[in-house]
Amino acid sequence: MNKGQIALLVIALLAVVGLYSLPKVVVDNDSDQNAQAFGDPAEPNGVVDHSSEIPEEAKSRIQVFKDQLFVNDEMTNDQVALDSLMDVFRSINKYDSAAFYAVEFATTFNTVTNWQMAGDAYYEAFTFALDEQKIMSMGNKTREAYEKVLAADPDNFDVQHNIAMTYVSSSAPMQGIMMLRDIIEQDPSNQQALMSMGRMSIQTGQFENGVDRFESLVSYYPENLEGIFFLGVCYYETGQLVKAQAQFERVKELGAAEQIVTAADEYLGRIK
Repeated sequence: MNKGQIALLVIALLAVVGLYSLPKVVVDNDSDQNAQAFGDPAEPNGVVDHSSEIPEEAKSRIQVFKDQLFVNDEMTNDQVALDSLMDVFRSINKYDSAAFYAVEFATTFNTVTNWQMAGDAYYEAFTFALDEQKIMSMGNKTREAYEKVLAADPDNFDVQHNIAMTYVSSSAPMQGIMMLRDIIEQDPSNQQALMSMGRMSIQTGQFENGVDRFESLVSYYPENLEGIFFLGVCYYETGQLVKAQAQFERVKELGAAEQIVTAADEYLGRIK
C-alpha cells in the first residue's frame, strides 16, 4: 500500500466518525480570520411522504407504535412507544422522521430531558445527512432543540459540543471552532471537544495542531484507541517517526478494531 492509499484509509476512518466532509477551515491557530406522511422538518410544511421508501414490514411496525403513542389523535406520555417508533425509523435510515416525533413529544411534554432527546435525534439526523440543504436544515433544527436545554442547563458541554459541530458544517464554521475552543478552555479534559478539534486538524492538514490536541486527549484518556491512532498519524506527518511507531504499536497492543489495526500496520511498514 503506497502513501496515497494509506491517506485514503485515514480518510475512511475519519469518515466513519463523520468529520472528513467538514469544511476546510483553519481550526487551531490564534487567528479568528481564517399514503402515510412521516415527519421531515426539511420540508416547508414539516412533513414529507416517506411511504414509498419504507418497507412494508417497517410500515406495520410504525403503525403499531404510533397507535400506542397516539390515542384519539392525542400524543400520550409513553416513552417506550416513542423510543420504539424512533428505533424503527433509525433502522431504515429515516433519522429525520425519528427526530420529528422526538420534537413532537418534547413540545407536548416540555422537559429538559425530552428536549435533549429531541436535540440528540436531530443531531443524529444531521450527522447522516448528505446533501447541503439537508445538512443545513438538520443543523438548524438541532440548535433549536438544544437551545431549550441550554436555557435550563447552560453548562451542558455535550450539548455545546454538538451545537458547535453544526456550525462547523455551516456557512459560519469559525463560530463552531470558537465554541469548541471555549469548551476546552473551561474543561481542558473534555473528550468530545479534544477529539473533534484533533480530527479537524487532520482533515485540514494541520498536523502540528493535531499533535497538541491528541497529546492532551491521550494524557487524559490513555486507552482511547482513536486518539492513540490519530496521534500516531500526526506524529508521522510531522516527521516524529519514533513517537509515531510507539503509538501505532500501542494501538495493536490494546486490541483496536480491524480497520484501525490495518491502518496502523501500514504506517508501521512505512516507518520500518
